[in-house]
Amino acid sequence: MKRKYFFLLIFLALILPGAGHTQDVKAIDSLTVEFWPDYDRASVLVLLTGTLPVNTKLPASVTLPFPETAQLNAVARIDDTDGIMKNDIFYSHAPGEIIFITPDLRFRLEYYFPYAANNNQRTFDFTWLADLSVKRFQLKVQQPASAISLTTVPPTKNMLRGEDGLTYYAFPVQSVSAGQSFSVNVAYTMTTAKLSVESLAPANTNVQEPGLPSTLKADEGINWPIVAVVMAGIILVIVFVWLTITRRASFNRQITHDAKAKKKSPANFCRKCGKPAAKADRFCSNCGSSLEGRA
Repeated sequence: MKRKYFFLLIFLALILPGAGHTQDVKAIDSLTVEFWPDYDRASVLVLLTGTLPVNTKLPASVTLPFPETAQLNAVARIDDTDGIMKNDIFYSHAPGEIIFITPDLRFRLEYYFPYAANNNQRTFDFTWLADLSVKRFQLKVQQPASAISLTTVPPTKNMLRGEDGLTYYAFPVQSVSAGQSFSVNVAYTMTTAKLSVESLAPANTNVQEPGLPSTLKADEGINWPIVAVVMAGIILVIVFVWLTITRRASFNRQITHDAKAKKKSPANFCRKCGKPAAKADRFCSNCGSSLEGRA
């Protein structure tokens, strides 16, 4: 029985180091950053859709830059089985960065940040600077439905019409090293204050809508790797305590048995032949010697 629990302890010792380990991502395979100004709110909706390298050990911890003036909209994983965004992952954010743990290679981060407005003129700046490298990095800007004369710095001539009928400005795909910054300035003129979502046809179901607001925050999300460590630790403690109690009880039983055996042992014996004798005996029943002065 003890051998059985000994092997259980070895098994737990082996799985504990890996149960709570999450790989800190140092590189992203692809990342697309889209800007949707005046889409469903009078601000800029930013959508970051990324894919981790195929050799990434999951679950993985991802740290991305997060503007201090930004308002979080969604943190989600993109399920590899059905391609659906699911905002059931653990995350926490502090000024300047956001950290989340994903069990899938693909993820989505969404937030809003304000633009500068001067009458009908709108302008905003964005700078990418992170402690991780991106193999394929691309920026895209959605022109608001009510906007004209959209310009970008640096400029891009790659314009395309999306399935939603809106115009998109796409920058060339490039690699970005860790610590390398990339900045863009966007300016446009609004003809009316009408938001883009109000101009989209309801029947157009192919439009990729932004995700639902995230509900799992750092203080209420479930971090399954940590849960696994805690549960394994509890099991380990229970087994250790059980083995300690069992060993102590066995030791106490042995002491009691020895004490009883000693108590039952004859206190007198024949000094000549060593035969045990009762207290009332005067002569040895084995050799007949007198038991006077016996031990």
